Amino acid sequence: MMRLMGALLLTAGSSALGWAAVRHLEDRVQDVEGVMAGLALMERELGWRMSPLPELFGQAAQATRGRPAEFFSLCAQGTAHLEGRTLRSIWGQALEIAQLRLEEEERGCLEQLGTVLGRYDGESQRQALAHALERMEGCRNQAREERKRLGKVYAMLGVAAGLFLVIFLL
Repeated sequence: MMRLMGALLLTAGSSALGWAAVRHLEDRVQDVEGVMAGLALMERELGWRMSPLPELFGQAAQATRGRPAEFFSLCAQGTAHLEGRTLRSIWGQALEIAQLRLEEEERGCLEQLGTVLGRYDGESQRQALAHALERMEGCRNQAREERKRLGKVYAMLGVAAGLFLVIFLL
């Protein structure tokens, strides 16, 4: 009976690890899509109303949820109280604190955008946002493809690893 219970726990534990990897892939897609939604809103607002950045970040935070909302909210709070800091440093700090589940390419795209925002005229900032959105769309498509392709692999690998360990240990 104890062996059976141990085998079930071992299989369940390794399956849970596989599903956690699948969840990470899904969270990455959600974070990329959330950031894209916020950036798209900022681009539209810059094109129509030329709203100040703290207001744009606040609107982006309200339009998104989860970690992207936290990211934009941190940017809004930081730009409302600059206290001698640059927007680039506020942007970078918000990227670290929000812990968005992004790969290097997506993070690099956002870091590059942070160097442009607040430094140039509205049209240049809008163009930088449009360029970042194009790059992020490619990243989103890649993340979706990885989720579809690797999600099944990770789930099955977790179950198979658990079953292998059970057979090996019994």
